[in-house]
Amino acid sequence: MKKKSSDFGEQLLIFSSAPTPEVMAIQPASQTPKTSLNQSDEIVGEFSENKNLVRPSHIGLTSVEYVETKTILQVPSGFIGAYKFTLNPYSGCSFGCDYCYARFFAQTVDEQQSWGEWVKVKENAVALIRKARTARSPDRRLERGDTVYMSTVTDPYQPIEYRIGLTRRILEELLQVQPRLTIQTRSPLVTRDIDLLQQFERIRVNFTITTDSEEVRKHYEPHCPSIEARLKAARHLTDAGVPIGISISPMLPILDPERFAHQIAELNASEYVTQFFKPTRSRFSAGSSEIAVKKILQDDWTQEKYVKVREVISRVLGTHRQLLEGNEGYAPA
Repeated sequence: MKKKSSDFGEQLLIFSSAPTPEVMAIQPASQTPKTSLNQSDEIVGEFSENKNLVRPSHIGLTSVEYVETKTILQVPSGFIGAYKFTLNPYSGCSFGCDYCYARFFAQTVDEQQSWGEWVKVKENAVALIRKARTARSPDRRLERGDTVYMSTVTDPYQPIEYRIGLTRRILEELLQVQPRLTIQTRSPLVTRDIDLLQQFERIRVNFTITTDSEEVRKHYEPHCPSIEARLKAARHLTDAGVPIGISISPMLPILDPERFAHQIAELNASEYVTQFFKPTRSRFSAGSSEIAVKKILQDDWTQEKYVKVREVISRVLGTHRQLLEGNEGYAPA
């Protein structure tokens, strides 16, 4: 597997003039600074009206491909069967977490094995959403109040989003419909879009925060934003009046359960959910890859230890903020 930068900021700074995540996180897309271009960069296609944006062929060592997809709104099943649609702006994810089940949705074995090294941009996503608003079939039509989950097999705010703003343009289109929108991410970049998120009548942004330790995070999620950056971003959304959820899924080793519990309790999330790392190949298990399973065994992270940490978090949250588990924690906003 190719070696990638272990720091989220380095991925965003791979083009020398890009700002740090802390800077770009509070800037609307229209105000973000221009970045220096590679010779391979091209002007953005139909998914963006801003012809000054670029579409890079790489983000760090992650290759980027631009594709047209047949559909952008999928009818879900399984643990998110309560939603009418799922929405994934990208295929693949440069965060490339070791345990991510989404790798098994990749179309080829090679793509599964190289998970994290490639991303496909669905450049006709906005056009497809616009078309869905007038679909003849009620089952395919996107209407006011429909439940939408973004995203299930990618992160809509991974580093490529900073460069091209596809997720932001999707939000602009969704605002015309006002669905009940749930967003799942681990990226501080979501705070860039607070101005849009505040306009949704029903919304929740679920932050994935799997551990309290940077050492643990780097062991399992080396290409993801720091835990501190995620906590700050979650607080930023809460302060702006945007409802959030905290997803401790999968729960990785927690070094100081009491402190961690108070940290997330202070965020006043509307929902808290956790799940143990399941060492199976099930597509909807929190843990999937053999690499991740080996790490869990090496760290002696067991079901019993998980239960003890879960009990601490439940106690700190109290009865008025229940800690949900598994499927029950992914209800629509």
